[in-house]
Amino acid sequence: MNSQSKEPTRRDFLKHGALGGLAALIGDSLLKVSFAATKERITLLSSVGLDTLHPYAYTSGPQYGIWLHMIEPLVEVDYAKKQYRGVLAESWEFQGTRWVFRLRKGVRFHDGTPFTAQDVIHSINRIKNDKQSLQKENFRDLTEMQAPDDHTVVFTTEIPNAVFLDRLDNRFMISKAAADKHGDQADQYPLGTGPYKFVSWQRDGNLVMTRNDQYWRAPAAIKEVVLKRVKEDAGRVAGLLAGQGDVINNVPVEELSRFANNPKVRAEKAEGVRMYFLAMNVTHKPFDNKQVRQAFNYAIDPTVIIKHIYEGNGYVMNGPLGSNVIGFDPKMKRYPYDPKKAKEILAGAGFANGLDVKLYFSPDRYPKAREVCQVIADQLAKIGVKAELVSQEFVIFWGREGVNGGKLPFYYVGRPAIDADTVYDQYYRSGVSKRVEYKNPEFDKLIDEEQKTGDQKKRVELLQQAGRILMDDAPLVPLYTLAEIYGVARNVVWKARPDERVLSVEMKIK
Repeated sequence: MNSQSKEPTRRDFLKHGALGGLAALIGDSLLKVSFAATKERITLLSSVGLDTLHPYAYTSGPQYGIWLHMIEPLVEVDYAKKQYRGVLAESWEFQGTRWVFRLRKGVRFHDGTPFTAQDVIHSINRIKNDKQSLQKENFRDLTEMQAPDDHTVVFTTEIPNAVFLDRLDNRFMISKAAADKHGDQADQYPLGTGPYKFVSWQRDGNLVMTRNDQYWRAPAAIKEVVLKRVKEDAGRVAGLLAGQGDVINNVPVEELSRFANNPKVRAEKAEGVRMYFLAMNVTHKPFDNKQVRQAFNYAIDPTVIIKHIYEGNGYVMNGPLGSNVIGFDPKMKRYPYDPKKAKEILAGAGFANGLDVKLYFSPDRYPKAREVCQVIADQLAKIGVKAELVSQEFVIFWGREGVNGGKLPFYYVGRPAIDADTVYDQYYRSGVSKRVEYKNPEFDKLIDEEQKTGDQKKRVELLQQAGRILMDDAPLVPLYTLAEIYGVARNVVWKARPDERVLSVEMKIK
């Protein structure tokens, strides 16, 4: 290149970065565009992998999707109908403080042992009691479990719990017999009832799974699944374009044009259920001050982020919920963008000269998190707030020294939900988690009431009231939901889901 050459463009930079990421991914092998997927094997290039083989040390959507290949829950969400349907449970009945589940018969674990009510009780007990479990809060009000027979489980709660199905979503069932046999080593050989069996795993490397030909539903069309963790967006895109992978997640919006007329790959989109927001832990200064939290709401304009970073592939949240979540209030409006008013509120809170904060984010977990947080920092600067950006790997960001340990005062996060109760209970109900440490007796009372209410219309009204309290107290700055964007080889038949799960059992090769 001579001295007269122009400066590299952003796209040139991304392309060079992509090739570098791809080289790291495939080593010295020759780059060539070809279909990798066959009925024998499919390769998934994912921004997130498994950090451990502990099945309950997770609370994130994509990782749930990985586990779903091997282990299964009692129920799952039907997003089209916004209701629950059975998986390992065939039917259920709400009886006040009791939930009675009838289990599916004829289901076997990968080693051939039958799935029974004792496996359910073992799994839930481990979720509740294991020190490494990040899911135990879902069953904090569960007082008793009984198995009248091998295919019936009765859960008893302290008070009537109308949202118990929501608590069971993503709670996977594992084998009691395997735990009895292998003890503490049982997790090294994940055993479930799912469509794929565990073969091997390397931390930050490959997870290999093979088809379960005795699966209780129709066996998967594809025999083997290889999941490779590729953190860099550019590396995943390059891997797909070079035929080294078949499905990738978190496709950068600026890469979509490369897929439009490509004979080998296509883009798949679905409106996501993940709600992105800025969380403010109210036990940390200055976020213990309601006026500061409200000022931050007036200072942030998410439409700029959607337009310039996501190229229009997003939807502004007008409250703490996305529009496709049960409990959404169509009458609610977000704080208007008003930097002048934000500065006035800050001055009234004693910060006329501004303040310094740290904004934490995880670039390997949320698409374009760094760019988003830079825009947020720029907007906060207009009201006299200097925001230092702190980037952390997701395992640190999300762990006990991060979000789940209540150690981060101010952070950018995304949380999927089909029912408002999930996110309201987990983030804002007193004493449930340390993520925000928000406490409001009136809010807690509303959540208590909706969780006892079998009347769905009444439940929604209560959730809407709770949402209005949150908007006034402002322990969060709601931002947007996004389109979930995937890159898919054209010989792979698959439709994107709204919940970030990439399930090989739903794929076919043409």
